[in-house]
Amino acid sequence: MINSGKLGYIYVVLGVVLYSFSDAIMKNAMDIYSIHQVIFLRSFFRFVPILILMFLAKSNPYCSHRKTENIFRAVLASCGTYCIMMAYKYAAMTDVFVVGGTTAIFVIPLSVWILGEKFNKMNLLAVILGFSGICLAFRPGSGIFQFGILFAVISAIVSAFNQVLIKRLSFTENEFTIISYHNTCLILITLILGGNEFHWVSLMNILILSLGGIIGAFAQYFITRAFKLSSSSGLASAAYAMLIPNVIIDYLVFNKIPDVYILVGLILIFSGWFIAFKLQAKLK
Repeated sequence: MINSGKLGYIYVVLGVVLYSFSDAIMKNAMDIYSIHQVIFLRSFFRFVPILILMFLAKSNPYCSHRKTENIFRAVLASCGTYCIMMAYKYAAMTDVFVVGGTTAIFVIPLSVWILGEKFNKMNLLAVILGFSGICLAFRPGSGIFQFGILFAVISAIVSAFNQVLIKRLSFTENEFTIISYHNTCLILITLILGGNEFHWVSLMNILILSLGGIIGAFAQYFITRAFKLSSSSGLASAAYAMLIPNVIIDYLVFNKIPDVYILVGLILIFSGWFIAFKLQAKLK
């Protein structure tokens, strides 16, 4: 039987997979448009379906019991978004994935410190297995020491804090409220910092970017919903689902068959998932 904790784990895996596809679309767009414009378009297109749902439900997306904390998290998450986009622009995506994998490692102590969650050795083992799988699959080289990786490091730390704060807000806040504050903050920041850099977007690119935004909207919802259902530390190892879209894209687009390193990496990641998923019956 799937309880709320296990359902939350499934949600966050789906969210991470969808986010990875969305990130791939946005990374490609940065070859044409500025980082500010790409982030704006991504935020705008993923916010539209959320607003439509809120309108149909006759609900105020900004109605919050903890507005100050929502705003703080939105600003923090926006900084993380800028950092990861800068990392994608100036470093290899595979190296960024490896560094991004450290987010789950940071989440566990932060969950204990900020949320008061109990430390669980098996959760840590699940994260270590997942991180080992990512490192083995991507095998980072000298590129891991490039300047752009610094942004990935900052993003990993910020993302860990962000996930813990989402869990904290989820005790009282609606998922759509948490998402709305973040997207609104990103839209305002991009307009202020880079509105003068925006260029005309072709119809084809609008369709592609809107697809990336809509995929991102589902990803945001699944991840935010997951934190309502399970513990922050219990969900940490699900972050390594980022490898799956990479394998799919390589196979479908570049006709690249996964090598033995990737296959063993996937086995390690799935092993971590199995451990964490079984723990969800106890971690709530």
